[in-house]
Amino acid sequence: MLRDRHARRNLVTFIVLVALSAVMFALADTRPVQELRNGVRFAMGPIQEALGDGTRSLTSVLDAISEVDQLRLQNDELSLEVQRLNEELAGMEALRAEVDNLEELLGTRERLTADDIETVAAGVSARQFTQFERVITLDRGAEADVRVGAPVLSSGGALLGRVIDVGEGWSDVMLISDSNFLVAGLDRRTKATGNVIGRLSAPLSMTEVKRSDKMSENDLIVTLGAQLGGGIRSVYPPGIPIGRVVDIIDAADSIVKSALLVPVADLEHIEHALVMTNFRPPRKSKATDEGAG
Repeated sequence: MLRDRHARRNLVTFIVLVALSAVMFALADTRPVQELRNGVRFAMGPIQEALGDGTRSLTSVLDAISEVDQLRLQNDELSLEVQRLNEELAGMEALRAEVDNLEELLGTRERLTADDIETVAAGVSARQFTQFERVITLDRGAEADVRVGAPVLSSGGALLGRVIDVGEGWSDVMLISDSNFLVAGLDRRTKATGNVIGRLSAPLSMTEVKRSDKMSENDLIVTLGAQLGGGIRSVYPPGIPIGRVVDIIDAADSIVKSALLVPVADLEHIEHALVMTNFRPPRKSKATDEGAG
């Protein structure tokens, strides 16, 4: 009996749904239904638009995140490229400086050759800069006719020092800044003379200058290179640039004065040098010690 009642209820429900569908189908094109449909569409429009905007916003955020990642990756790649180019540029600048230095060395050598001064070019292989000495080692020696006592010049032709020891394939050079170095100097402008001595890291000192001799800052001091008579000649040829005057010390109670010089050659960054090979040490004499140059 319960089963019959349940079957009748299902049948009635089915008939009602069919009837409603028929009614709705019949009324679908009627004006009231269309107005109701338009009203529902109008009411739901903002919600649909908001949902659409939200979807588009979320898509835009995801696209922006992806674009930021791509830009970050590109930035890293560009940074690496900039670093590589900077390294190449630094290498090119160093090479250019080396070429300029060698061109200057060649020009100086040609000028010296014109003055009958023979030289050999050498590279600096070691430096011994201590609180007691200023010595460099060159990569040329006895095999290139380098001799002890030979003057050594910078690539620009300024005085660097003199050879103090020689072997096969090497030679040691005492720089003009060494405290044991001494050479006779001449003020090229005023002809004042004095002894130039090294003082390690401090400026060179030109001593024993007559008080009556005129000197001014920026004056160029060169090697005196005087002929001493009796066949004895100076250790250094005349006119080799040594340094420029930066200060003059003139004590009122002294008959002499002194000057401080900055070397013309860059003693701290020497890469190449010219050694005079047709130099012959002067005859042994007190007058021909280092100060006779």
